[in-house]
Amino acid sequence: LYERAAELGVKEAHCELGVLYYDGEDVEKDTSKAIRHYEAAAMRGHVYARYNLGCWEDNAGNYDLALQHCMIAANMGCQVSLNCVKRMLMNCLATKADYAEALRGYQSATEEMQSSDRAEARKK
Repeated sequence: LYERAAELGVKEAHCELGVLYYDGEDVEKDTSKAIRHYEAAAMRGHVYARYNLGCWEDNAGNYDLALQHCMIAANMGCQVSLNCVKRMLMNCLATKADYAEALRGYQSATEEMQSSDRAEARKK
């Protein structure tokens, strides 16, 4: 079902296929297919696929690409990506300006997700 949904462009299906191929779960492990599916999901706006690409690039030593992926995901409201940018700052792989930009983007994204209706619903 994931394959069919991915063919239709469903970002969640691409991300799930990325996980399955990366882990070799229910399919033969295939890192290149995993990356292709993560990329497809990320291009469609899937925040955790973008974060996973950042982790992949970080592990491969491609710190500039890792930072780019994590910055994009942080700007989409992904706290673990913001933490990744902070870790990169602490390891001198990102600048204070990079972290400040990621923090502003993260805060902006999380503020957009908040609404008076959600706040009211939490009270009940």
